Amino acid sequence: MDEMPLALHQLLPVLPLRSTVLFPLSVATVQIDGEINGQLVDDASETDSLIVLGFADGDERTRLISSDMIANIGVVARILNRVKGAGNSRRVTLHGLERVRILAYGGDSAYFKAEVEAVPEIFGDPIASVLNTRRAVTLYEELSGLSPKYPRDLLGMMIQNRDNPGRFSDIVASGLRFEFQDRLRVLKAEDYSERLEVVLELLGRELEKARINQEVDRRVKQEIDETRREFYLRQQIKTIRKELGDEELGEDEASKYQTQLLALNLSPEINEEVTREIDRLRQIQPSASEYQVIKTFLERFFALPWGKTTEERIELDHVQRILDEGHFGLDLVKERIVEFLAVRKLNPNHKGAILCFAGPPGVGKTSLGRAIAEAIGRKFFRISVGGVRDEAEIRGHRRTYIGALPGKVLTGLTRAGTMNPLMMIDEIDKLGSDHRGDPASALLELLDPEQNDSFTDHYFNIPFDLSKVLFIVNANYIHDIPKPLLDRLELITIEGYTEKEKIEIAKRHLLPRVFADHGIADQPPRFEDEALGAIARYWSREAGVRGLKRNLERISRKLARERVEMQERARREASEEEAPKTPKTLQKPLTTEIKTEDLERFLGPRKFLHDEGMERDEVGVANGLAWTSTGGEVLVIEVIKMRGHGKLVLTGQLGEVMKESVHAAHSLIRARADLLKLEPEAFDNIDLHVHFPAGAVPKDGPSAGVTVSLAMASLFTGLPVRSDLAMTGEITLRGKVLPVGGIKDKLLAAHRAGIRRIALPKDNERDLTELPDEVRQDLQISLISSVEELWPIALLGFAEASPEPETPVKKPKSSAKKPRTSEVPKASGRKKSSPA
Repeated sequence: MDEMPLALHQLLPVLPLRSTVLFPLSVATVQIDGEINGQLVDDASETDSLIVLGFADGDERTRLISSDMIANIGVVARILNRVKGAGNSRRVTLHGLERVRILAYGGDSAYFKAEVEAVPEIFGDPIASVLNTRRAVTLYEELSGLSPKYPRDLLGMMIQNRDNPGRFSDIVASGLRFEFQDRLRVLKAEDYSERLEVVLELLGRELEKARINQEVDRRVKQEIDETRREFYLRQQIKTIRKELGDEELGEDEASKYQTQLLALNLSPEINEEVTREIDRLRQIQPSASEYQVIKTFLERFFALPWGKTTEERIELDHVQRILDEGHFGLDLVKERIVEFLAVRKLNPNHKGAILCFAGPPGVGKTSLGRAIAEAIGRKFFRISVGGVRDEAEIRGHRRTYIGALPGKVLTGLTRAGTMNPLMMIDEIDKLGSDHRGDPASALLELLDPEQNDSFTDHYFNIPFDLSKVLFIVNANYIHDIPKPLLDRLELITIEGYTEKEKIEIAKRHLLPRVFADHGIADQPPRFEDEALGAIARYWSREAGVRGLKRNLERISRKLARERVEMQERARREASEEEAPKTPKTLQKPLTTEIKTEDLERFLGPRKFLHDEGMERDEVGVANGLAWTSTGGEVLVIEVIKMRGHGKLVLTGQLGEVMKESVHAAHSLIRARADLLKLEPEAFDNIDLHVHFPAGAVPKDGPSAGVTVSLAMASLFTGLPVRSDLAMTGEITLRGKVLPVGGIKDKLLAAHRAGIRRIALPKDNERDLTELPDEVRQDLQISLISSVEELWPIALLGFAEASPEPETPVKKPKSSAKKPRTSEVPKASGRKKSSPA
């Protein structure tokens, strides 16, 4: 061992290493990076300069090395050579001298310096060392015989140093490719016997790895031989098939596809792409996985309806008849559809906007699209994009992915079997987007008549003409449709049905279908109109008719059970010897008529026990009208006051716009205190709490401003608000009432709730033309332009001497009608009444 000129507790620079362990009396070249390490190497440029190699055993993901990450056992080394590289990198050749123990770190330089001392030699048990040395030589002899990567030269060095267990262990650990942590274990072992045991453990593990690798190599070689044998046999089969005159399977398939391609007479661009795939099919063995991928692509390509169309027949009388047969009411919607088809008849190449049916669930949007397709002779296909977040669902997946599929659009065309179907894209307002792309962006090209004549699906990677497809889209809530996509659509709003319309729909469409589905159409029970209206009112209050249909299905199931039980009972009686003949109870069902009083027996207790509005005239409470994606609703707004410091509390899960509207109403009432005959101190030391019921439902929008201002005016004046009145409108700080949207849905909701007095912004008068006649006749509508005009209408006892400035909408006189609930004395509350 070289003599190391190391003074006791000498302070030396420390070079931290992460992936290399240099043992004493070994030489190694390492790559040094970093400005600080480069400075350390440059400072140690004098002859016989010594440095300490510290080995960091911390987390490799940590870029910076701290002193506590460096092992306490290091190696003193001398720099033999250094080569400067790019930047701060250097290649340094080091000669290890001796193990040292790092006692403490010190110094004021940028790199580490440590006080070190030599590690004393501990020989341990000499007999055990001799036995372990022999065993290590034996293990390495077997190891070098298994793999050529273990050199025989190392065996000679081990034999030469077997009398020195410490040096012997260092040679083995340095010569073999142990892991960094395993080499560090050998370096840290101060006792020679312990060090040998670690080396024996590592040699045994390395021998086990070599045996496993040898077994794996043997199996791989065997599999390669089997593959070569299979290839040789297939070549022989191919030669035999040629000798017999049979064509190859791949050639047969390729020729078939080539013939189909020529018959389609497609564009050169498409022919070139498909011909390339057919040529690849010829060159690939049928047993290869790529063969099936190409064959699947070609099968799907030729399954597309290239050049196949259905004749479009547009006869407006026929269209109108089909729409009327399948849908009751919706006169404005039908009129717009007929106008749209009239333009297509005059100009079949007309590239107009895409129709979008927007409305609550259950109002017949999808069935309207199916009726249009039936009326004009087109195939109908529906795809739903609700919840779609991956653009590939629309454009298809690229064939590089395993299990790739075409998009929904071209898959729909394949199933429709024609290039000009009526394709309905449902739930377009429920599209999503994430890291996989934005499906709405893919629909921009699809629904643009100027671009969709060359729509490219990623799976086929060829342009496809979609200009002949008649697209119609559906949505519940137009505000959730992306703006660029909404710009390409022509909205046709389908509002909710009135109770009278629901009764007619049930009689004409729902009951026959439900009876047929439940097997009772041969002797169907009769439903009273009042019973159907009660079901719509008390068990399925909604804008559409899906809930009404579900309740009719519940009743039909019970009727079917009654009929089956009755028939089974009759058969049992007929099988008995005492029964002389079949009972007459088989001739008709148990229940033949459904009346209002029978409903609770079939449907259980009423789900809606009372109307949605106020039950009586109250102070600080007012009926508001709201609009949701499922139609209109009556929203009761409550305001109370309590002692406090002028604080305004808002509850009911309100959005920012609605909160601002409430604050504006509060400021307006305070500014109008003189008109309400209030003392200025009425607002002092008072906190207000404004609550919107149904707190779990988010609410937003400015249309509740006029209702909140009325509830506050009622609270401070002590005058009750009419319970048979509902209102909607946005207010300003000057007291102006501004127009709002969703008027038809809101008024239908008020009509369903039995409210007959309505206060609307004057500028919303134009929206009243959309109301059905029976609703318009039942409502007494006042058009207001300021909140001051609302107070005499809504507050009982306010300015009784002055006439109410109501401006009711002109409506046809109705004869023999029941007195309206709203026409009651001011002092009495509203009596609940069912919608007409």
